[in-house]
Amino acid sequence: MDSAQTWITTFIAFGGLLGTLVTAVATLFLWRVTKLLAVETKRMAEASAQPHVVATLDPNRWSMRYFDLKVDNTGNATAYDIKVDFTPPLINGEGRAGGMAVPFENISLLKPGQGVSSYLAEYPLVRKQVYSVRVSWRRSFADSTREENTYTINMADHQDVSDLGGDPMVKIANDLAKIREDLRSLAQGSKRLKIDAYTAGDRLHERRVAARQRRRWAQERQTANQQEDSQE
Repeated sequence: MDSAQTWITTFIAFGGLLGTLVTAVATLFLWRVTKLLAVETKRMAEASAQPHVVATLDPNRWSMRYFDLKVDNTGNATAYDIKVDFTPPLINGEGRAGGMAVPFENISLLKPGQGVSSYLAEYPLVRKQVYSVRVSWRRSFADSTREENTYTINMADHQDVSDLGGDPMVKIANDLAKIREDLRSLAQGSKRLKIDAYTAGDRLHERRVAARQRRRWAQERQTANQQEDSQE
């Protein structure tokens, strides 16, 4: 009997020790998983909340023959102290005489989704170029680390590109401009509207024509009745 009680006590003690060990291992495993999850969550939050700046050469919306330099922050955080470098260097086209520098080489900041754009040149001036682009920025003015984005733009991608009908917004703008010019000409008296007026004289003339038509119908009916009477 004593040996049986001793065996039961030993078994219970061993079971309790084993349960404590399993609980300790499970607690350690849960702590490691929780820590890993926290680190991964922080990394994903930092990765999703960062700026991403790109510089491109895109066709102007008014004409595909002309190209604009565009710098856009496509990320979801503000980019500071932005520097844009094209190799070979960009050149200004016609309409930017006087040695004007290419814009947007340095930009103070761009908010998320914000972009800047400026006319650069006609397509024949850049169509043979393959540009190596390097865009760098800081996450804050106090941050000493600069992040950068490096890629290549081949302007031959735009060779033989065409569109059908043009930009609807451009058409609306042109129509509004034409309406404004027409209204200005009317206000200055240099153009007159063609108006088909309906006056009191026109109404009197219509009444006289209607009266003559009624008299003619009455006379025709009277003649027809007389002919019927004579036949009888």
